[in-house]
Amino acid sequence: MRHHNPNLPTINPRLLLDEEGDMALADLLRGTGYVIQQTMLRDLTHVLISCLPWLIEGPRGGGKTALAEALADACNLPIYYLQGMEGLTLADVLYDWDREGQTQWVRQAITAGHSFEEARSGQWDREFLVLGEALAAYERAADGDFVPILICDEFDKVSEKLEDTLLQLFARGYAHVPRYGEIGVKDQTQWPVVILLSNNQRHDLSSPMRSRCLYSWLNPPTPREEMQILKARCPQASRQLLIQTVKMINAIRSLPGIIDKPGLRESITLLRGLVTSDNTELNAAVIEHHLCFLAKRRLDQENLGKSLARVEMMIELPDAGIESWVVESEEVMA
Repeated sequence: MRHHNPNLPTINPRLLLDEEGDMALADLLRGTGYVIQQTMLRDLTHVLISCLPWLIEGPRGGGKTALAEALADACNLPIYYLQGMEGLTLADVLYDWDREGQTQWVRQAITAGHSFEEARSGQWDREFLVLGEALAAYERAADGDFVPILICDEFDKVSEKLEDTLLQLFARGYAHVPRYGEIGVKDQTQWPVVILLSNNQRHDLSSPMRSRCLYSWLNPPTPREEMQILKARCPQASRQLLIQTVKMINAIRSLPGIIDKPGLRESITLLRGLVTSDNTELNAAVIEHHLCFLAKRRLDQENLGKSLARVEMMIELPDAGIESWVVESEEVMA
C-alpha cells in the first residue's frame, strides 16, 4: 500500500466528475504529466459513474499503469497495489490468519482462567486477521473518508484460482471470511476505484471476471498524442528536441527487423535522458549513444545500429504536422 499525502487535500474523482465534468478530470490528470486519450477519458467517466472495476488491456509500455497511478496522484488517494505474478496466494489477495498470534492468545487466555472453548473462540478476532491488498482496499473504502485506488497490475499473470477468489469481491464489494464474517463495503458508491491492467500475454481472463468489469483497450498514442504526452512529461525539452524525438521514434517503429518496437515508455525515458545529458539535437551519433533506451534485445540493437543513417535522414525530413503539434502542445500547457 502507498499512503496518500496527509498534508494535501484528497479529491473524490466521482464527485469531481459529477460537479465539474470530464474535462476537469482530464485537466487534473494533465497536472501530473498524464495526457489521457479521449476514448480513455470517456471510459473512465463510465467507470467512475458505475463504480465498477475497470479492465484495461494493451501493449506493454503504453501508459496503462501510468494512468492508474496518475489518477491516484492527481486526487491524492492511497494506492493498494497488487502485482500479478506466479506464486500469489490467498493471503496476498484477500486474507490470512496470524497463526502465531492466535496460538499465543489461546495460551494466555487459558492461563488467565478462561475455558479452552472460550480461548479458541477469541482467536478469530479482527486483530488476528491479516488482509491482503485487494480486501484491504475495500475495508478502507468502508471508512468513507476517501476513495482508495486498487491497482492490479499484469493481472493476466494471476492464476485462474486466485482470479476466481476475486469474483465475489468485485461483484458485491465484500468477501466472506470463514469464522469471522463479511469484510468490505456494500454501498457501491463507496467502492474503491479498481483498475485491472493486462498485457493479454500470459492467459486470457475468464468471462465471469470480464463480465464484472468495464473494458478498455489502450491503443498506442498517435504521433500527435505522443507529442502532447512528451511535452507534459518533459516540459524542459526544447521544441527542436521534441520534434526530432517524435520523428525518430516513429522512424524506428517503421523499421523491419525490430522485434520490440519502442513504446511510449521508451519515448519518455529517452527524452528525459537526452535532456539530462544536455543534448539539444539528434543525429546518428547521439542515437547510437542512446541505443540502450530504444532497443531491448541484442538483435534489435544490431539492426537498429545498421539503420542509423536511414533514421537520421528521416529525422531531417520536414514534417509540418509534427511541428504544428508541438506548438499546439505548448499552447495546451500554457
